Amino acid sequence: MTKSQKIVAGIMTVLSGIAFYVFFAFRYPYHLHFQEQYQLFESTWAYFASVASVPGGLADWAGRFITQFFYYAPAGAALLAVLLCAVQLLTWSVCRQRTPGLFALSFLPAVLLLAFYCDENALAGAAVALGISLAAAALCLRIANPRLRHTLELLLIPVLYMATGPLAIVYVLTISFRERSDVEGFCGVSLSQRAEQKPGTARSETKRSWLFIALMIAIAVICPLIAQYFFPYPLGRLCAGVHYYRYHNILPGLLWAAALASVFVVLLSCPNKKILPPRWGIAPGLVIFAIVAGLGTLLTFRAFDAAKEDWMRYDFMVRMQMWNRIMLRADAKNPDTPKTVSCLNLALGKTGRLPDSQFEYFQNGPDGLLPPFSGDHTNPVSTGEIYWHLGMVNTAQRFAFEAQEAIPDFQKSARLYRRLAETNIVNGDWDVARKYLKALHNARFYRRWADETAALLDAGTIFEKRPELAQARANRLWEHDFLFSDTEMDSMLGLLNVEHPDNEMALSYLMAWCLLRKDLDRFVECISLVKAPVMPKAYQEALLLRWVLTHSDFNGLPPYIAPAHAVRINRFITDLKAGTSEDKMRATYGDTYWFYYYYRYRN
Repeated sequence: MTKSQKIVAGIMTVLSGIAFYVFFAFRYPYHLHFQEQYQLFESTWAYFASVASVPGGLADWAGRFITQFFYYAPAGAALLAVLLCAVQLLTWSVCRQRTPGLFALSFLPAVLLLAFYCDENALAGAAVALGISLAAAALCLRIANPRLRHTLELLLIPVLYMATGPLAIVYVLTISFRERSDVEGFCGVSLSQRAEQKPGTARSETKRSWLFIALMIAIAVICPLIAQYFFPYPLGRLCAGVHYYRYHNILPGLLWAAALASVFVVLLSCPNKKILPPRWGIAPGLVIFAIVAGLGTLLTFRAFDAAKEDWMRYDFMVRMQMWNRIMLRADAKNPDTPKTVSCLNLALGKTGRLPDSQFEYFQNGPDGLLPPFSGDHTNPVSTGEIYWHLGMVNTAQRFAFEAQEAIPDFQKSARLYRRLAETNIVNGDWDVARKYLKALHNARFYRRWADETAALLDAGTIFEKRPELAQARANRLWEHDFLFSDTEMDSMLGLLNVEHPDNEMALSYLMAWCLLRKDLDRFVECISLVKAPVMPKAYQEALLLRWVLTHSDFNGLPPYIAPAHAVRINRFITDLKAGTSEDKMRATYGDTYWFYYYYRYRN
């Protein structure tokens, strides 16, 4: 390429890198936080040996190294952008032709990987593995001595299989296409021309090239067949990848599409005749770049999961205890799933706003207050946070442990290790807590907290210096924190209030549980526990509704119910009997418990 074409090519790469960064840093940052919390990267040789000792282990270890920086979304976005640009440049480096069109086409694997990483279960080690395979091919193709080059190319196949896993096939196919094309012609010299120069040479070189390619493919096929006798994985996983995707029973189609795209670009660069004549200049490259960018935008738009990103945003804010930010987010966009609503209700409970403001937001039943346990690795994490803040420490510990054991790729979670350390400290099991702290000491972004906590344990001043642990210990359910079913939740919350009458959040959750289940009789039984100087808005509305359902007029109405609420419920009942549409009722009464009672959670 000419100097001006190289400048334009560099601009393409820079613009792509900026686009990748902006997407992950501003549109998809909470997916990065989600990825980070489901691993515990330890900076030890023992951890490296355990990860790197399986096929694809080196790439997996490098991917986990990168993932640990997802703790800070801007840093994670920058590293992912660099990784995707590296794949693009490495794809270009193994191309035989050097034209603007092929340079633009070399972005195809990168945009496919961009769509791949919209999936929260896509692991960073996959792109690392592809990059290592392409880098190895580029390194070998730079060796001028044919005998040395061919020897190294063959020896690297099993090495790359151990380092990158089955994506080593990209290396094998890239080398095969390039070696074959070099036999077909060097620097524009055709096979017939070489035959005229050295009679008999062309046929023998062609035969040797095919034998060499067959040998490379045979070694690549043999590698997983031999590996199944040395590693505890089925042949299918050894052929599809051990640590490319969190779920081992799913083949990551976009990843393999990116791998095939890189090989396809190399194949297009192999013919002697240039696909796009040099006289056409940079225009074809710009057109192809625009097409690839458009394809990447389309694929990313289809892969983008806004609902999951929103839930991960709420989960992250709960993790960081950003209660005010959660409510600001809910004011901007009302949450509408049990996961997000439960995070909002926790924020309302922590700030004391749950009794007054609960029904100003969308509520979808008791599952939006305390979601039921599920045996996966996601739901128990945010639900366990609720139990932790309520004071049900053993339940929070059980949820954290179950979530960690359910992680599909059998990694450990730094976030859950920290929670397990905290629950064991509160329960007085300090020796167990130290085991978790020891592991967290080896994690870059958790080391300081772990070391400080261990020092406080040794000094015996942990509860004086860590008020959040002291509060959890003060609110802990000591005598009755045992296994229970969802139908017994009101009894457990009641026991929590009995043991700790000053635990206002537990009382708020007890009352909210009764309201969300539309159990007004149980709510009235518990109303005497409320000691607030002014009866909260939602409680007044619930009491008014029960009064309307059991009385013919408002005579004898308790004095703590504001007259304005009585006037408003009269209008509500009139509109309800008149058959007013649900949309109009929502616009007028959507912030009341009455609207929830009649139009939500029809159990």
